[in-house]
Amino acid sequence: MTDEALVKKYRQARDMNSFKTLVRRYQNRIFNSAYHLIGNKEEAEEVVQDTFVKVHQGIDNFREDASFGAWVFRISHNLCMDILRNRKKRVAIQTIPLLARTGEETDGDFEAGVDDIADMTLEPAQVLDLKEESEIIEFSLKSLPEAQRAVLILHDLEGFQYQQIAEIIGASIGTVRSRLHYGRIKLKEMLDAYYAMKSNPVTPPITPR
Repeated sequence: MTDEALVKKYRQARDMNSFKTLVRRYQNRIFNSAYHLIGNKEEAEEVVQDTFVKVHQGIDNFREDASFGAWVFRISHNLCMDILRNRKKRVAIQTIPLLARTGEETDGDFEAGVDDIADMTLEPAQVLDLKEESEIIEFSLKSLPEAQRAVLILHDLEGFQYQQIAEIIGASIGTVRSRLHYGRIKLKEMLDAYYAMKSNPVTPPITPR
């Protein structure tokens, strides 16, 4: 059943099975995008819960001609932005821990080529390399400005189109394109630096005894 049909059924009859289906359909994606954006598992879980509370409260105001997915992600995006703004108010400098892989499903092409590190057909050295690469990608993503990071997550991880992203973050399509463009440039620079360092490791000088 489509999102639109489930929403209509829930709005008309408050059919909880329809609502639960929508929750199951989106909760992992919302968790992943929130986790990549704010870098905290507990807060990302709260974002998921608060998102669907707001969906329940605002379902009667949802436009039937709109995208339910874009609407849900706009709610979760705004909640994430609130968390990030509150962090800045609490502390001047926030140390963001290196993200470990969550093990949750993600869509899109951002992590294409990074295989599951739990693949036991790989040699131990290959598993370590893939784990390190995954962590570097996550760390590089976290190093981007919040606005660019959010657009990259929505486009490359979640597969939203420019128009949908513009609706989610409340910006113009031109702004979305610009943030995606410069975010990818910065991300590529960081990853290029990592691969260059890895292929040409610096050997410490040997001190005479």
